[in-house]
Formats: sequence, C-alpha cells, structure tokens
Amino acid sequence: MHRYHCFAWAAGAALFSVSVAGVAGAQTSPSPFALRDGDRVVFYGDSITDQRLYTTFAEDYVVTRFSRLNIKFVHSGWGGDRVTGGGGGPIDLRLRRDVLVYKPTVMTIMLGMNDGGYQAFNQGTFDTFTNGYAHILDTVQKAAPGVRFTLIEPSPSDDVTRAPKFDGGYNGVLARYGAYVTETAGTRKQIVADFNTAMVAMLATANAADPNLAQQLIPDRIHPSAGGHLIMAEALLKAWHAPSLVAAVRIDAASGKTVQADNTQVSNLKTGAVVSWDERDAALPMVVDPGDPLVRLALKSSDFTDALNREPLRVTGLSAAKRYTLRIDNSDVTDLTGAEFARGVNLATLPTPMARQALIVLSLTREHNDQHFARWRTFQVPLDGHSPAVGQALAPLLVALDAEEDQTVARQHAAAQPVMHHYEIAVALPPPTGANLAQGKPYVVSDPNVYNFGIGGLTDGSWDTSPPHTFATGEAAGFPKTATIDLGAPTNVGAVVVGVPPFGSTKTIAVSVSADGQAFKEVGRYVFSVHREEKHVYRFPSISGRYVRLTYVDHYDEQAGFSVNFAFTTEAEVYASANP
Repeated sequence: MHRYHCFAWAAGAALFSVSVAGVAGAQTSPSPFALRDGDRVVFYGDSITDQRLYTTFAEDYVVTRFSRLNIKFVHSGWGGDRVTGGGGGPIDLRLRRDVLVYKPTVMTIMLGMNDGGYQAFNQGTFDTFTNGYAHILDTVQKAAPGVRFTLIEPSPSDDVTRAPKFDGGYNGVLARYGAYVTETAGTRKQIVADFNTAMVAMLATANAADPNLAQQLIPDRIHPSAGGHLIMAEALLKAWHAPSLVAAVRIDAASGKTVQADNTQVSNLKTGAVVSWDERDAALPMVVDPGDPLVRLALKSSDFTDALNREPLRVTGLSAAKRYTLRIDNSDVTDLTGAEFARGVNLATLPTPMARQALIVLSLTREHNDQHFARWRTFQVPLDGHSPAVGQALAPLLVALDAEEDQTVARQHAAAQPVMHHYEIAVALPPPTGANLAQGKPYVVSDPNVYNFGIGGLTDGSWDTSPPHTFATGEAAGFPKTATIDLGAPTNVGAVVVGVPPFGSTKTIAVSVSADGQAFKEVGRYVFSVHREEKHVYRFPSISGRYVRLTYVDHYDEQAGFSVNFAFTTEAEVYASANP
C-alpha cells in the first residue's frame, strides 16, 4: 500500500474547540483594504520569508476574505539574504529575476535579520544595510513606477523566552534596524508592518503562561514556528487594514426576523420547533490548526481571532436553559444553550462546512506555492547558464510549469467562491451514553484492503491513527464504498461516532442502520476535512437495527498521503439511544 509523501500543514490531531463569544469585539477596519483587484504581490525577504508561512497565511486570508478579487501572489524569499543579496545571487540579479519579472504592483520587503550580523550594533554594518535598503527601493521603483511597498520591521530574535546573548540582546539591534524601516516608510509614504513588536508581545504573554512551550515558538531564536508566523501574518494584514469580519448574522426566533446580516445573504427564515434559514456568506473564515500546541498558544497569547477571524452568529428568542444543536448542511456543528446562542458564537472557531471549504483553499494555496518554488529553485536557477541545449529545453519547461501553477491558482479561486448553506437549530438530542456496541464486532467491506492495512481497525476500540488501528478500504476506483458492522442482535441505536485520520482523501461518510442487512435507512452524513484528524458524532432519533453501515460517498481530489481511492476511518462506535 503505497504512501505518497506530501505536505500537510494541518496534519496535527485536531478537534475544533467550541468558543462562545458575543458579537462585540474588534470591528471591521474603517480604512479600505490595501490590496486591489488586479494587484501582483511579491513577497521578498530572507529565510523567514523563505519558510513560506506568514506569506501563505496572508495570501490565504486575502483569497478567502475577498474571493472576487483577482490578485496574484509570488513568494520570493531566499535563505541567508541581506540587502546585498545572498545565496540566490547579488541583489540586482535577485531583483531582476525574482521580483521585477513579475511586474509587481505591491512588494513586501522583510530584511535585517542577517544584515545585523548576529552581534552587537555596529555602525558600519548598519550603514551597509541602510544604503542597500535604499538601493532596493530605488531600483524597484525605477523599473516598476507606481509600485506600492509594504516595508516590514524584521521579526525578532527571541530574547524574551531566553536570556540575551550580549548586553541589550540581538533583538535590540534588530529594533534599531526596524526603526530605520519605519522611518523610511514614512519618508517615502509607504505602508509599514511591525512584525517585531507584535511577536515580542505575543512571546511575553506566552512565556508567562507556559515558559517551556513558549521557547518553541521560535525554536532557534530566529525562525518562527507556524504559531509565530500566524502572528506575523496578522501584523501584515493589520497594516493592510484587513477587516476582522467574515460574516455576522443575528436572528430573533421569537419574531421570526433577521436582525443583522453583514457580509452575507440570509433567506428562507422559518421559526417554530426548528429554526432554519439559508445563508450565503461573501467570505470564508481563516482556518488554523488547533491541533498544533504552538498555534493554540499563539492564539491564546494574541488578539488574532478578534482581529481577523470573527464570524458571529446570535440567535435570540430561544429557551435560555434548553440545549440546542446547530446543524449546517445536515451536519451537527455544536450544542449550546439558548442563553449561549443569545450571547453569540464565533463560527470561525468551529468545524463548519465553511471551515472545510477554507481548508481546501489553504491546501491549494500551499500547492501553487510549492509548484512555484519547484519551478524556481529546482529548474530555473540551477539550470540557468548551462549549455545552449539545456537553455532551449528550459524555456518551454518553465512556460509549462507556469501554466500548471496558473491552473492551480484558478482552482484556488474557484474553491473560495461563496456557497449557499442551510442552517437549523433544534432541541439537542442526548449525547452518546453507555457501552460501545460496535467494539470487537465483525464487519464486511465492499472493497476489502489487500495490503492488511488496519484489518479489524474499524471496531478495535482504538482511536490510534497508526496502520494497525486505522481502517482502510481497498483502492478500487469506484465509489461509493461501504463497511457494514454486524452488532450481533437487534438493538436500539441513537448515536454513531466516526473519525478519520490526518491522512487520506476521505470526504463524505453517510451512516445508515438496518434490521436485516438489506434495507438500510440513512440517519446522517458528514463531510470530513482533508489533512485533519477529525471525529464526528452522528445523533438521530432512536432506531432499531442490527447492522450499521458506513458509506464512503466520495473522496477529495487531492492525494493526502495515499491514493485518493482508499477510504480511511480511525474508529466507528455505536451507542444505544439515551432515551429509547
């Protein structure tokens, strides 16, 4: 059973946590967003930019928050770079080959980390930096008149979670470089983004909460983890006047009226025993990986969610003490009391269909950047200057690789477009209780796995995602596929719990129940995320049956570690109804 080695940013164990919050908080920015339709943005910098994390987060935000804008992003960071250039060549070559060829209308520049020399402040070294920085701006401005710069104060050397290596610390040196960047931005009337202050503040808060984990936010004191890059992306997006709001909805169930619908369209509102409506948001939430402890710490230690990721839903007029289930597109999202719904819930923190859509966009964002990186660093630069024959072969290859990336970008933008969703709020069914009726029970698979991958793993009682405990179908191309569990005797069934591992392309799993193994009644279906370990509870009115079937309806097109034709399940648990 061949496993494909591919990048999975959100591959950590991850169940979304419920976050109840009011609609008060950071408001959308009163200033217009800095990027415009048709912009071409080049991210330029050293190895921190070369990590392609803050840049990817920023790009992904723009694509999901402003899906109708056609903006091109190019990631041109190179490890070790200074204002004079580096491993990718001298500065004029870098600018000509890696910036100007893309005809940028916007260029972000983050340099300084290497320029300071990792030593105490030296005036001669600083003068080299200031002169070189001015040369970059002048060169680009001359070749691309009208280009708008975003100048970035360099991210910190971590002197917060560890003692400085010399008096004043290297971050004190970087602060002086950053002050020059800010002064230059003011003089030239350009945007400035302060990565240093934002990161230092986050590190200080994180260090007070968990000193050991906080040290891993910038593990080598220079290159931030994904959690650190998230805060840097926030600083950049704030400098661009990025709005905090995804969409905001407020419904009064008592009067049957939509009180608020910001950045969204609400229709077909119905009230009664079930409150339901249709909603098409103009934007998607920004997905983060809550399974990464460093991301969790960074979020907890910053204002990221309030500043950039608000998707508030308020529903008033429900019984305050009763518990209700919010379902979107027939999938349970969360249970809250009527009082909690009245206060409001931030949907951006929950496993919604919108978050799953945004995760697909993030995956395509990463894919096109990986394609560009391979084109640039595997072919263009290494093969430049070889024999005429190589040069003749290289030119059409680069054109073909660019066309392939363009196709991925088209898919990225298509995946970000608004989708109509159906919302329902109804009195919550009871949660699963009692013994797991499926543990150790036999099952039959329509497409058996011939590689002995996870044989018995569907009902072995383990949520371990390793092969012995994770079930997999075979790799036949046809879908749907099924796995049918025999409980051994008829029983009342009211809940089924199913999980998927952080690998595989498993998408929609439907659950159905049968008394005789022939006629099955579907009781629920759920669309799982790609690249994310996830668990879902299917709850339904009590039904008598002996057989419980999982139907793998479809799959994602992306290969997430294995062929898309394998369907994976970490475990399946079956529970009797709490009130048969």
